[in-house]
Amino acid sequence: MRPLDAPGRITGLDTARAVAILGMIATHIFPLLQSKSDGTLSPTWVGATLTGVSSALFVVLAGVGLSLLTKNTTDVFTARIQLSLRALILILIGLLLGHVGSNVAIILVHYGVLFFLAMWCIQLSTRALTALAVSWVVLAPILHGVMTRFMQLQAGGSTAYAENWRLWTSPTLWDVFQQPGLLLWDILFTGYYPVISFFGYVLLGMAIGRTKMYKWSTGVGLLGLGTISYLACRGIAAWLLLNPAFTTRIAHATGVPTGQLPAMSATGASINTDLAMGAPQWYGLAVPHSGAPLDIYSTAGAAMAVIGIFLLMTQVGLVRKLLFPLSATGMVALTAYVVHVIVTGLWPTDWSQALHVGDPLFVDAWIMLIVHWIIVITIGVVVYLVGIRGPLESLLRKVSAVGSATKR
Repeated sequence: MRPLDAPGRITGLDTARAVAILGMIATHIFPLLQSKSDGTLSPTWVGATLTGVSSALFVVLAGVGLSLLTKNTTDVFTARIQLSLRALILILIGLLLGHVGSNVAIILVHYGVLFFLAMWCIQLSTRALTALAVSWVVLAPILHGVMTRFMQLQAGGSTAYAENWRLWTSPTLWDVFQQPGLLLWDILFTGYYPVISFFGYVLLGMAIGRTKMYKWSTGVGLLGLGTISYLACRGIAAWLLLNPAFTTRIAHATGVPTGQLPAMSATGASINTDLAMGAPQWYGLAVPHSGAPLDIYSTAGAAMAVIGIFLLMTQVGLVRKLLFPLSATGMVALTAYVVHVIVTGLWPTDWSQALHVGDPLFVDAWIMLIVHWIIVITIGVVVYLVGIRGPLESLLRKVSAVGSATKR
């Protein structure tokens, strides 16, 4: 395994990947909402900052890694074989994790499918890839909404479509054999991480991977552009929620009281936007995991900003040393994610997404969160100090080597 300070290694990407993993862990464990004695809701620190952003960052970084992995390839066919084998392993791991009973919306099956699609873009020029990435990020959520509206009409209504055309669970091996059609539709269009929208994150990451990330100007550009995109889109969504007519329509479609809409919309907790998807008001939402345009644009911007800030921070030697535990964790992101899901299945949460301020369960949530963080960071640090790859990272590398040997 190449050391963190090896020439050519971009430590900021490892650090950002660790932040994505730790952020997803937090959203899986910590309550997203807190209620006061008068019944008003407000986001917790996790709900206000991490929901929707962590998974977007994780997928954008996958695209960056894909570009770095294939940037020097001269044999596109072999590269695609290797990526296909990696994708299959990711899908298999994801399907197996679906049986753990962790109550986590597992992303690895979708991750693998995204790899299958992305491998057809590795030969594109930088200009063509950038144009495709921007076009997909901008247009895909709009087209997704239009297609959903059409499918709702074909299915007999939004409720029928939401209930009958979605798994509502993480994919499992049983789904592959018992309901393959529904499984595929869920992965592509209706699930927790619909490929139609999330593929834009991968393409965006691939375009970022083609830039000169070691330059300060790249980090500054990503940080500035990403921050503007995030703040503008979330700001527009928050401003629209001040309109009584708009909030009334959203409340009617989602069944959420208008007074609780701002907090629930900011976190995505306890609100289901499936029934509103494709309706005119849906396009003005930035609810995490809603798939609405403002959600995709804002989370893509947040991912760019996080990557930019860590590219800048890790250019400073002292900061790079201080961030070593995070960077080491980012090098074993897949192993860390799988361990977290398994531990969550063995040690499930027993609290809801909303707790009263001062509820003792907040202490339990903090304890569980810190334990999970310590586990995955310890894995990263130990594996790095021993000088080996993470177990699952090593598996992916060996599978790729098999693909290369098969070609030869």
